[in-house]
Amino acid sequence: MIKKNTVPIQFLLILLVFCFLTGISGCGKKGFPVAPDAFTPMAVNDLNTIIGEGMITLYWTIPERNTNGSKLTDLAGFTVFRSKATFDSSDCLDCPKKFKRLADIRLRGKLYKKAKVKESIMEYVDKDLTARTTHTYKVLSYNLDGMSSKDSNLVEVKWQMPAYQ
Repeated sequence: MIKKNTVPIQFLLILLVFCFLTGISGCGKKGFPVAPDAFTPMAVNDLNTIIGEGMITLYWTIPERNTNGSKLTDLAGFTVFRSKATFDSSDCLDCPKKFKRLADIRLRGKLYKKAKVKESIMEYVDKDLTARTTHTYKVLSYNLDGMSSKDSNLVEVKWQMPAYQ
């Protein structure tokens, strides 16, 4: 006679009840999963320009807060973008602008040569200008984790004359 391995029915019932109770009790707050807060810097909202002889100086206030309202303690730098359109170009007015990265201004270590900080104002000088061209600029701030802000306000400069070197 062959002996079969049988498990008492009481043991199976206890195991089933234990799994059921463990599953419904769980831990934590019930609801949909939520991604952790991404602390991104506030966007620059006061980008402006000063037109000089052969140059355009961009300036803006350095953000002090993250988008969630917390203090911005890990600001790493700014990325400056520029779009160019010639006065006689056939670009449509409603078409999106094509921005190219103009500069990456890192605040840690040696500051970018065309940039400087005055109190809480960041300045960047653009001398690479094209005559009879509309230059449009925007700036993004980013933190040490590489998280970027939303786009700043856009500023547009109609550059008539050739840039002096």
